[in-house]
Amino acid sequence: MTNDLVEFATDTDVFFLIGTNTSECHPIIAMQMQRGLERGAKMIVVDPKRTDMAKKADIYLQIPIGSNIKTLNTIINIIISENLQDQEFIDNHTTGYELIKEAVKDFTPEKFEADTGIKKELIIQAARLYAKANTAAICYTMGITQFTDGTSNVFSLSNLALITGNIGKKGAGVNPLRGQNNVQGSCDMGALPNVIPAGAVNSEYAQQQAKKVWHFDLNPTPGFKLTQAPDKMDSGELKLLYVYGENPVMSDPWTEHFVHSIHKLDYFIVQDLFLTESAQKADVVLPAAGWGEKDGTFINTSRRVQRTRAASIPAKGLEPDWKIVCNIAQRMGLEGFNFYTAASVWNELRELMPKYFGGISYYRLDKLGGISWPCPDEDHPGTPVLYTDKNSMLPDKKFKLVPVLYSDSKDARAKMEEDFRIKMNIDKDYPVGSGSLSEVPDEVYPCLFTTGRKVYHYHTGTMTRECPALEYGAGLEGALIEVSPDIARERELEDGCYALVSNKRGKIAAKLRINHDLREGTIFTTFHYSEADGNELANANDTDPLSGMTPLKITIANIKKLTEDEFIKFRELNEMSMHSETPYLSPKRYT
Repeated sequence: MTNDLVEFATDTDVFFLIGTNTSECHPIIAMQMQRGLERGAKMIVVDPKRTDMAKKADIYLQIPIGSNIKTLNTIINIIISENLQDQEFIDNHTTGYELIKEAVKDFTPEKFEADTGIKKELIIQAARLYAKANTAAICYTMGITQFTDGTSNVFSLSNLALITGNIGKKGAGVNPLRGQNNVQGSCDMGALPNVIPAGAVNSEYAQQQAKKVWHFDLNPTPGFKLTQAPDKMDSGELKLLYVYGENPVMSDPWTEHFVHSIHKLDYFIVQDLFLTESAQKADVVLPAAGWGEKDGTFINTSRRVQRTRAASIPAKGLEPDWKIVCNIAQRMGLEGFNFYTAASVWNELRELMPKYFGGISYYRLDKLGGISWPCPDEDHPGTPVLYTDKNSMLPDKKFKLVPVLYSDSKDARAKMEEDFRIKMNIDKDYPVGSGSLSEVPDEVYPCLFTTGRKVYHYHTGTMTRECPALEYGAGLEGALIEVSPDIARERELEDGCYALVSNKRGKIAAKLRINHDLREGTIFTTFHYSEADGNELANANDTDPLSGMTPLKITIANIKKLTEDEFIKFRELNEMSMHSETPYLSPKRYT
């Protein structure tokens, strides 16, 4: 996040929420937003599902799934057409303004209404409300990033904030709400295939820091992206997979393919608190201490570094994650893993990233309670708001406005980008974004299928499903398949009946609920339950060309009613398949 979440309560005039079910997925942040609304702030919500936040919104745009670029480019078009942009900020602090003007010129309110069915007056009101605010905060989550054009969606959000000058001031900014308490921290630590804590592996600075602190030459070649792992396992390029803090057997798209692929590995290691679905497939399981049993730091979604302290001693044989990794490294004869405390690990990180963490010592954290990076020295107070000097981190200190294009054909994206570069004489190193739908409903699979979370559960339920109170709160029926009323009418589906959702990748079955908050033609479920994991149907192939992210939030599917006997039979066969050593050879599922 460019800003601190506490500013939502005190400083934000307009919230722009897109692809985020904040009240269910980030209830603490939603509380800060609610305080802002009670203070008089306004809210715009863009989401295919009428969430609790959408019901509180001043303006709600119920767009079709995957229409993010169309929506954002239309808003930018309106702002420019009505001269609502912050021209002083654009002229002095950005490059590429003429490029985005060209990219959005055909995204008119009239075209938006024709494409989405949403009245043009509504999106015009949204554009005016956002652009005229003194402080407007954009908040988003996986509802716009988990698409084949997720990176371009974020480019569009950055464009929107930049042309209105909503960067570098309290209550504004571009704010990705991270999924759990240390997702930001994991990324900061280099839990990505192309970075170490000091930066991109092929950057000169990262190379220098690795040499200085780790005393070896860093391999500048990025590793595999997680979404590439199944294919790399199939080909034999990836021979060992060491997983901790992750449950890919449930969280990865097209889960059956992933389960099949791990059997090609020489070795599969899982390190976790519980015997997860992934751990059940592992060659070796390393039991780890829980968050309340270890010391260290968490870095929350606002970039705030906070101390965590052990509340209890772990059972015999259990160690914190960092110590398990060090033990393995030492047994392999590797140097540089002689850490004895969590503090010593943190101090090495401060050496690697002095500009960000140099001034964040355990002493200061104990004294102040939390410090937001960057914090380069111990006299620095931390940085709750980024870019207050209006300078970017690029050499010329200016922010890049990135033109984002859209095509109805995913196969036309690359040529569309190239044609635009030629037309506008754009340098090959300047980014150009584009988008399209990864899949379009057809006669065989006429429905759009998407996934999300319930307020009671995190992701694959590794921890929350171990808590009886949360399981009870989530509902005794467990997994549910939710459908829009039009699908229920067409298929003669009733509340409480059993249903089977299928596509070319897999099938899931669960009780059905008709949800009037879904846009027409939509099927929705969660990915909390192994017995009906929505990710089984997700598209693993049409990845974002920049990030490698798969379109987990959109696929196509069909649905039909099951009798209770058919449902029980399906679940029994599904359970057998889940526990089979060779799932592709397991008993044939109900068809």
